[in-house]
Amino acid sequence: MASTPRPDFARVARLRGAEQGVIDEAARQGLIPEDIAHALTAPGVGDLLLFQGFEVVADLDALAGPGSGVVDVPRHLIDGDVPALVDVADAAQCAVLYRRLLVRGSMTEQAVLINRDVLLRLWPRRLAPQTVAQVWERRFPELTAA
Repeated sequence: MASTPRPDFARVARLRGAEQGVIDEAARQGLIPEDIAHALTAPGVGDLLLFQGFEVVADLDALAGPGSGVVDVPRHLIDGDVPALVDVADAAQCAVLYRRLLVRGSMTEQAVLINRDVLLRLWPRRLAPQTVAQVWERRFPELTAA
């Protein structure tokens, strides 16, 4: 019987350390905002966020997505959780789309697809992982008042 391969945890730790070094250097060069770099290199951040990163719009007022109607979701964000078309009036569907945009959407996609008022209304549902949510809340304190 073949044995199950054992994970190489030392290699994983080296890869994580190298990625954290790349992120720190990118922040020093101004390529990544410092608040995002700090969040990505914090202890306990998941591998997905560490290796993928995330973006945050510079101004909450830049979120000019539709406040009603149907959103045509970009293909790379569609999967079993996020359908191709999302009705903004359906709070559950909209929350799933916004969660995906907060974690995987570009700033441009966030600005075009997220509506500021809808985000404020949905924010108490914990739309993003803690690491991402903390960056958004530090930049936009009005989210914590929602």
